[in-house]
Amino acid sequence: MSTNAVQRKSHWLLAALLLSQLILMSLNARNPANEQSIFRTWVMSVFSPVVKVGDAVLSKVTGSFTGLAELRHAKTENEDLRQKVEQLTIELNETREKAREYEIARTVFGLPPTLPYGQLAANVIARDTSLWFKRLTIDRGSLDGIKRDMPVVTSTGIVGRVISVGPTFAQVQVITDANAGVGVMIQRSRAPGELKGLNNARCEIKNIPANEELQEGEIIVTTGLDRIYPKGLVVGTVEHVENDSNSPWKKIIVKPAAQVDRVESVLVLLIEAKDLKIEEPIK
Repeated sequence: MSTNAVQRKSHWLLAALLLSQLILMSLNARNPANEQSIFRTWVMSVFSPVVKVGDAVLSKVTGSFTGLAELRHAKTENEDLRQKVEQLTIELNETREKAREYEIARTVFGLPPTLPYGQLAANVIARDTSLWFKRLTIDRGSLDGIKRDMPVVTSTGIVGRVISVGPTFAQVQVITDANAGVGVMIQRSRAPGELKGLNNARCEIKNIPANEELQEGEIIVTTGLDRIYPKGLVVGTVEHVENDSNSPWKKIIVKPAAQVDRVESVLVLLIEAKDLKIEEPIK
């Protein structure tokens, strides 16, 4: 081998040794700023831009797939919401139709509109069920706006009327009291009569002609002619009908719709005689 070839190999060998030494030194040397090896710092400096670009591309691809998945999910939710809106629209239309039919029925049967006056809840705190009187005492009085002759009802039917008022209490005469009277009519036929108490759990309707067709179970409502109870409130149902050949009137026993003998909570209708319209019952 020639001297020049040996010298060239020596140079390459020396360069390789120096490079190796430099690499070893870089691996062991630390950057004072971050305690990382200088070689690692060089490598990260070179490849960091490449990694950033790759990460950005990967993020966009991942975001695209995520966006597609969310788009499908949103589309499914929109379809569900659309179906629910359609269903609610159908139900709303049905409700409106039923409300319209109900209003027509109220007109046909002469029922009153929704009560346009205030109501005050009260509790029964005492009872007088003596032989002569049937009364209740409630825990509301003049300080609450209660006045004489205001009607007292429950959700099922009328109970009676206020007959005396104190600051924090009031007495109610129930419809089963023999001294009580209510203007009533047969809901179906609109035949008017007068309801009187029998001093027990029942009432009697007077002044219904003997030739009036009437059946047990028929509903009795108020006429509003007594200027106490608004027209159309439920009173009770016909329990028994008797015909007397010697009398021009039927004897009609009525079972009150409200359990006046054991009621615990009532509503006082905040209405006075001047607020009631006089309407003759339709025959």
